[in-house]
Amino acid sequence: MEREQAIMRAHFPNAPPGSFEPREGGRAFERVDSHLVGSLLAKAANTSAPGDGRIPAGIVKVFWQWDKQRIVQLARACIRLGYHPKLWKTAKGVVIPKPEKPDYSKVRAYRVISLLDVISKLVERTAAHLIANHLERKRGLHDGQYGCRKRRSCVDAVAVLMNRTQQAWQEKRVAGALFMDVKSAFNNVSKAHLGKRMEALGVELDLIRWTGSFMSD
Repeated sequence: MEREQAIMRAHFPNAPPGSFEPREGGRAFERVDSHLVGSLLAKAANTSAPGDGRIPAGIVKVFWQWDKQRIVQLARACIRLGYHPKLWKTAKGVVIPKPEKPDYSKVRAYRVISLLDVISKLVERTAAHLIANHLERKRGLHDGQYGCRKRRSCVDAVAVLMNRTQQAWQEKRVAGALFMDVKSAFNNVSKAHLGKRMEALGVELDLIRWTGSFMSD
C-alpha cells in the first residue's frame, strides 16, 4: 500500500487549481461522422491491452461492423454535450521498471502505463482530431512545434536544428540549444489558461467544454 501511494504521488500530482466555463454553443460535433470515427478506430491496434472494461479494440471493430451508427452517435453526443463520462476516466495502471536503473528502490525508476477503455480513447482521438484540424487550418500553432502534428516528426526537428547550427557556423557565430523536460506536464496544465487559450484561437465551444470535462476529476 505504501509503495502504491508513493507511485501515485510521484507520477500523478494534483493539477493546478482553477477552472474555465465556456459559453454554450459550438457545432464541431456535426463533423463527427462514420468516415472520421471509422478511420480513427481502424488505427487502433488489436493487440493493445484493454482498460478496466476488458474489451479490446478488435471486439469494438466487430461492433462497428454490426452497428457503426451507434458508436458514431455516442462520440458525437459526447462532443455535442461537452461531456466525457467519469467511468471512462478510470484507468488501469501497470507499473513497469525502467531498464538499467541503478537503484530500483526509487519511485522514478518505474513508469506507469495507463490503460483506458477503447471507446474512451476513440472519443478522445475524435476530439483531438477536430481540434488539431481546426488549428492547422487557422494556423494557430507555432511554426516551431513538431510534436503531435501531422506530417511532422522528431526527425524534422533535428533536421531544422542541424541546418540552423550549420548556418551559424558558416557565419562564424556561436550556436546554442536549450533542452527542457517538464515533469508530469499533462497533470500540471492549468484548465483555466487552456480553456481561455482555446477560446482565443477560435476553437469551437463544444470542443472546449469537452476538453474541460475530459480533464476534470
